[in-house]
Amino acid sequence: MGTSACLRLRSHFHELAKMRQDRQKTVKFPQTMKVELITAFAIIVLGVGVGLAVPEDQSMPHLFTRIISISGWLYFFSWSVSFYPQFFLNLRKKSVVGLSLDFVSLNVMGFICYSIFNIAFFFDPGVQEQYRLTHNGHSNAVHLNDVFFAVHAALLASLTLVQCFVYERGTQKVSRLCAAAIGFTVTASCVSFLLVLFDNRKFPLLTFLYWLSWVKMGVTFFKYMPQVWLNYKRQSTLGWNINQVLLDFSGGVFSLFQLCMEAFVKADMSAISGDPVKFGLGLVSVIFDIMFMIQHYSLYRVNNAKLLEEAPKARYTMVSPTQSASRRTSQQDEQLLLASATTSVSDEGTSRPQLPTSCSMDVVSPRQSSDGGHVV
Repeated sequence: MGTSACLRLRSHFHELAKMRQDRQKTVKFPQTMKVELITAFAIIVLGVGVGLAVPEDQSMPHLFTRIISISGWLYFFSWSVSFYPQFFLNLRKKSVVGLSLDFVSLNVMGFICYSIFNIAFFFDPGVQEQYRLTHNGHSNAVHLNDVFFAVHAALLASLTLVQCFVYERGTQKVSRLCAAAIGFTVTASCVSFLLVLFDNRKFPLLTFLYWLSWVKMGVTFFKYMPQVWLNYKRQSTLGWNINQVLLDFSGGVFSLFQLCMEAFVKADMSAISGDPVKFGLGLVSVIFDIMFMIQHYSLYRVNNAKLLEEAPKARYTMVSPTQSASRRTSQQDEQLLLASATTSVSDEGTSRPQLPTSCSMDVVSPRQSSDGGHVV
């Protein structure tokens, strides 16, 4: 096929891409809003329903018990559901471009520590007794929804980490600083646990569990920073699902409300000081979620719209046949991958047109370099 025919085909594909983009604006947006509203309604119904169904805490008045229980399950469902938008976004576009690998790696370590902490505090009578001895006879503030949330979060975070190694990620990788921090923390945790096994009088299990809780607190504070920096460096939040942020913000607010309400009703601040990681988790999440919302809805809103508009064109960008994936810049890789990510949403359920093989040296797929290698 001649050069003029290839040029006509490319022009035709650009028109098709624009039509798909227009269809996405007119059709997909209402469907997306519908899903979001249904999700919000389901979270409210489930949170209120389960909060009313679980047994009451007899140490508190009936009304306050129900309010605390409902707010606890609302935070559980909000935070639990917040992991799914990013997971399904990665699954749909087969790419994790725009998602910080440092954030995901730290998230896994933090929630594993938090799961161990909550399981021990809720189920282990020995830990509960040690807690009462050190907090004037008061019981800890860990509830069943705390256990479910931590275990579920650790599972979803681990699955998202697997996606980071399976799907296309452009030039992104786990930083050396993050890898060193994870290695040091895991080593220190293993040594601490061995000390508990050898001499639990001098090194009680409660101390080890508090160490894990502070690991989670540190992870919660630092894990968001790589994502904030990545958004700033790219001047865009594409690839970072905003629905995850909104759900995370809602969960943080409900979690803080539950903890503060319980401390107020019991007139006991140890409900907060005895479980600092839960209070810190909610507070830090809310602060960083506000930063993400400012980035998405204000600072990078115009850039996001520009990238979405240019993405279909990038899908059929001319690339020299001699230019291999290793010689492309990270910006070129990311542009191609974002083109794949954004157009895959509008093309869902439809077949994409393919160029004739005689034009394959002129037009390069966003997932394949001109020499046949994959862009990674």
